[in-house]
Amino acid sequence: MLVDTDSSLDILYMSTYDKLQLSRSLLQPFHTPLTGFTGHSVFTTGVVTLDFTVSCGSKSSTIRAQFTVVDIKDPSYNGLIGRPILTALRAIVSPIHLKMKFPTPGGIEGEEEEDNEPKERESEKKGEPNAELESVPFQREVEKTFRIGTNLESKHRRGLIALVREYEDVFA
Repeated sequence: MLVDTDSSLDILYMSTYDKLQLSRSLLQPFHTPLTGFTGHSVFTTGVVTLDFTVSCGSKSSTIRAQFTVVDIKDPSYNGLIGRPILTALRAIVSPIHLKMKFPTPGGIEGEEEEDNEPKERESEKKGEPNAELESVPFQREVEKTFRIGTNLESKHRRGLIALVREYEDVFA
């Protein structure tokens, strides 16, 4: 299932419905176009209310959810979890972290259990420069300097010095 925080519907594709071996008699008639769903309009097949469980390890939460069933050819996902399910689960979604947290009787799923200290990402690690630095004086305020790496190619070194000096009022 794809979590789509922009979707106002919870979608179940007919191919998934069939794989679950659900009776067609459970489908309630609901025929309306969905525009922008796949880049064009598609008609819904019906709606079905099912128990929906999200879990990880021993923590889980089950709700009754109404899915709009859509029959499209070769869907990339089994369905879409939209705002109705996310709201019913009281879920918090972080697309940046690719995580979802939701309350369960056993506690909040998605919380770190072992180490609650924030992890430093590789890209955020601060360290020593990987080259020797040289001090370069500003043009107008020569008593002030800025430092650049000595391993820069000559044209990049000249370009960087020119840029910093051009915007000296910002950097100095």
